[in-house]
Amino acid sequence: MRQALTLLVVGESRADAELISSSLSESGHVTRLAFAEDEAGVLDNISKEHCDLIVVQRTGGRLPALRLLELLRTRRIDVPVIVFSDEHTDEELVQVMRAGARDCLGRSALGRLGACVERELRGAEERSDAAPGREAPPEKGYRTLVEEIPALVYVAWADELGSRAYLSPQLQAMTGFKPVEWLAEPDAWAGHLHPEDKERVLGEFRQSCALGQTFLSEYRVLCRDDRIAWWHDQGRVIREAGGRAKFVRGFVQDVTEQKVAAETIRRMRFYDLLTGLPNRDLLRDRLGQALAESSRDGKPLAMLILALDRFGEINNTLGHQNGDLIIRELAQRLGGVLGKPERVARLRGEEFGVLLPGSDLALARQIGDKILGLLEQPFMVQNLPIEIGAGVGIAAAPEHGHEADILLRRADLAVQAAKRLASGCVVYSAECDPYDPLRLALLSELRRAIEADQLLLFYQPKVNLKTGTVVGVEALLRWRHPKRGLVPPGDFIPLAEQAGVIKPLTWWVLGEAVKQCRAWERDDLGLDVAVNLSARSLHDPQLLERIADLLSDHEVLPRRLQLEVTESAVMTDPVRAVEILGQLGAFGVGVSIDDFGTGYSSLTYLRDLPVSEIKIDKSFIIGMKGNGGPGKTIARSASNKAIVRSTSELGHNLGLRVVAEGVEDEAALELLRCYGCDLAQGYYIARPMAADAFVPWQAESPWRRAGS
Repeated sequence: MRQALTLLVVGESRADAELISSSLSESGHVTRLAFAEDEAGVLDNISKEHCDLIVVQRTGGRLPALRLLELLRTRRIDVPVIVFSDEHTDEELVQVMRAGARDCLGRSALGRLGACVERELRGAEERSDAAPGREAPPEKGYRTLVEEIPALVYVAWADELGSRAYLSPQLQAMTGFKPVEWLAEPDAWAGHLHPEDKERVLGEFRQSCALGQTFLSEYRVLCRDDRIAWWHDQGRVIREAGGRAKFVRGFVQDVTEQKVAAETIRRMRFYDLLTGLPNRDLLRDRLGQALAESSRDGKPLAMLILALDRFGEINNTLGHQNGDLIIRELAQRLGGVLGKPERVARLRGEEFGVLLPGSDLALARQIGDKILGLLEQPFMVQNLPIEIGAGVGIAAAPEHGHEADILLRRADLAVQAAKRLASGCVVYSAECDPYDPLRLALLSELRRAIEADQLLLFYQPKVNLKTGTVVGVEALLRWRHPKRGLVPPGDFIPLAEQAGVIKPLTWWVLGEAVKQCRAWERDDLGLDVAVNLSARSLHDPQLLERIADLLSDHEVLPRRLQLEVTESAVMTDPVRAVEILGQLGAFGVGVSIDDFGTGYSSLTYLRDLPVSEIKIDKSFIIGMKGNGGPGKTIARSASNKAIVRSTSELGHNLGLRVVAEGVEDEAALELLRCYGCDLAQGYYIARPMAADAFVPWQAESPWRRAGS
């Protein structure tokens, strides 16, 4: 009678355990069943008595098969494990077999359970009776199983070359070689490793054998048909009685398709499909690495960007297909002149980037000039010579930054300047960058400036040129920054417009200006107050309602408020602007076209706009000054005088009041009187001042108070 078999069933289904026990009984085995549901239960059962076999459910219960196998491996517990699973994929089968399972059976295959147990018991006896020496590992009991697995199964000697002792038939389908061919040569596996991978893989194999650790590697194999296959190899080291590594038993999966797909995705992500050059993302990565080396070694580095001129016109004229031919040829020229094509990248459209490690600004300029020289030779398209110009922007480390994004941005700003100025090569400077980082830092602080009471208004007087009296003021916003002092509007108003903060600023200015207007009325000054209105505020549907409420709250007559809007603000939506300005005019608020002459409004719109005033831009007023210098200065002066005179006449012919701003001297003031301008403002009359300084200034100025 056979000795009773101690069987530990791991899982929560007692019914499955009884089914397994019944199947073993039918095959002639007497079984003693033990049960465990978790790690503690497994360890407790194994510690109490000898366990011949463990049967575990693949996914059920609190201790799935993979976790159990890992537990046994880490605790160095050598008990055969069979996985009980009705549904499993080939991939899951490979996973559990790699992890150390001896077999994987479902209900329909329980008839094989007896044979599996016999095989494991026989294998245990062979391992315990094994004598020292290179004895062949057990093979017969595995053959049926391994030939069904969609992976190469092998047993290798734990020697220097990983000589194969057993190879499953899948080798032929995977490489074109029969197992017998590799088994005949001790170095067959090592000899078919790709030359670039061989040293690494053999080193990993030897280290695994020496330490008894799992051998895990991905590498390339040379196949019989000159094809290169990628293998994912995972092997488990089997020790002999003395503890020395004897065999490595493992699985190999062919992962060539996955590797090819991954490489295709990588090339799509990091390379330009048209030219084959690296794209902006890959260049940025390489630039980051080069900057790290530059910083470590103390060597310079330069970044160039080349941008073609009018390339859109070439595409539209010759077609995108011919435009692509030019881009490909230019890529080849760039690679040829630099000698290292990997340093060139296509950033976008007609822009290329060039990375120059070890190059200072002087050398970068020389290379930039050399690159521009490539374009002196025309591109031949359909037998037509096409000449193309370009600009080159240069940024260098450490002068212009230590980070990849900053250096790329500054090289891009430099090439924009080069194209704008048509000056060939341009090295980055602060003048290339209209967005000073300090100004951008102001934006977040500006949002809190209103609540923090950091804003204030200055007022610049307007004088009636016929009577010499002060008739009004223009309200000008200032920012009293706690650290930067008084910030002029040119430093933060453009940012406020871009970031959508301009509307709350405008409402604050209107409120303060109307409040001050009321205060001056109480002092019997009788001054009109002009406020600049942005395009966003002009087209705000609540504008009229807000202004009406504001004037009513402070008891100020609508005619005391003058709103100044630019031509460009009006032209963003002329029809809507006419409607809004008409409502404001009907309400009694004065409307002025500010900076007149610098925009692009037509005379038709100017004729139809319900405005009461135009302000001639100060650039024309300042430009009237002639100093007897070069002929161009005199001609420009005469041209500006003609513009001011004709604008004044045009305004009067349309029934509008004409205001000149930017008056800096008496000569300009007299000319404006001669040209018939109605009002003037500028530094010659008075600089902008705080409200509490207005009365003292008035008392000492030559300009009379209105009504005095």
